[in-house]
Amino acid sequence: MSYLEFKNPMFLLLLIPWGLMLFWFLFRRIYDREAAVAISSETVVRTRKSIRAQTYRFLPALRFAAILLLIIALSRPGKGIHYSSIKNLGVDIMISMDVSLSMLAEDFQPKNRLAVSKQVIRDFVGRRKTDRIGMVVFAGEAYLQCPLTLDHDIIQDIAGEVDFESVHVDGTAIGDAIALATARMMDSRAKSRVILLVTDGMNNRGSIDPETAAKAAAEMGIKIYTVGIGKKGEAVPYPTGFMGMKQQVVLDMDEDSLKNIAELTGGKYFNATSSGVLWQNFKDIDRLEKSQVELKQYHEFYDRFQWFLVAAAALFFVEILLRSVVYRKVP
Repeated sequence: MSYLEFKNPMFLLLLIPWGLMLFWFLFRRIYDREAAVAISSETVVRTRKSIRAQTYRFLPALRFAAILLLIIALSRPGKGIHYSSIKNLGVDIMISMDVSLSMLAEDFQPKNRLAVSKQVIRDFVGRRKTDRIGMVVFAGEAYLQCPLTLDHDIIQDIAGEVDFESVHVDGTAIGDAIALATARMMDSRAKSRVILLVTDGMNNRGSIDPETAAKAAAEMGIKIYTVGIGKKGEAVPYPTGFMGMKQQVVLDMDEDSLKNIAELTGGKYFNATSSGVLWQNFKDIDRLEKSQVELKQYHEFYDRFQWFLVAAAALFFVEILLRSVVYRKVP
C-alpha cells in the first residue's frame, strides 16, 4: 500500500507565516495605494502602458511561489510504501457433520437439529479468520464436501446448502467420518490439527469402528472435539411426514462413545440440549484452539523533495534574472 507522506512535517508550520506574508502583501497592494503626486485627474498623465509595465506587478508572485516550494521541499514529501507479511501458525480444522434423518428432531424448536447445527457451524467458521477449514458430512456413509482451505466463503456456502439429501444412505457412520477427516489431514503441517465431530446418534454403520479411527487420529497428533446434539433419553418432537404432524420419539445417543473418542485424542466432549448451549460449546472450542499469527511489517520511503527544490531554485533564478534584465530600474 502506497501513500503520500512527509518525512519532516513540522516544516509545514512555516506555511502559517508564509500565508500571513501573502495576505499582508495583497492587503497593501489593494488598500494602501497612494499617489506620489497629487493631480486633479488621471487623464492628465494617462499613457499607454507597455507589456513590461503591465506584467511587473506579477513579479512578486514568483518569489511567493518559490518560498512555498522551498517549504514543501524542507518537509521532505515522498512516497511511503507499507508491506505486511503474515505467517499463519493457525489450526487446521475438519468439521464432520451428521446429516442422518435423526437430525430432523425438533427439540431446538422451531428449528430442527440440522438447521441449528448449520447456523452455529457457519458462525464458528466466521470466527476462525486465519485457519484452514474443511468439511465432511456423514450419515450411513461419509463424504468429503470440501478439503482444507482458507477460502471460508466456500465453507460457509457448503454449510448452508448441506441437507438430508447430501448422503443417500441413512444411519450413523461415525468411525468412517473420523477416518475420512483424518485421511484429509495427513499432509497437514499445521501446528495444531483438530476434528470437530457434530452428531446426535450412535455408530451403527460403516466399516471402521469409532474407537479404532480415534486411535489412528491420536497417533497423528489430531485432537477430536465431539459435540453431542439433543436430549438423551427424552422424547422430542419428530415430523411424521404426514400433513405436518409430529410425534414424540426417544432418539438414542451414545454419549459414552463420544466421550471416549475425545479422551483418546486429547480433545473434549460437549453436549448441547439447546441452540444457546450449542453455540456456547462452539465458543468454548474456539477458545481452546487459538491460532497464532506472526505479522511482520515493512516500510519503505522514496523522497520526492528534489522536484520541489529544483522548482524553487528555478523560480528564484527566473525572478532575479527578470529583475536584473527585463525589469531593471534606473536609479
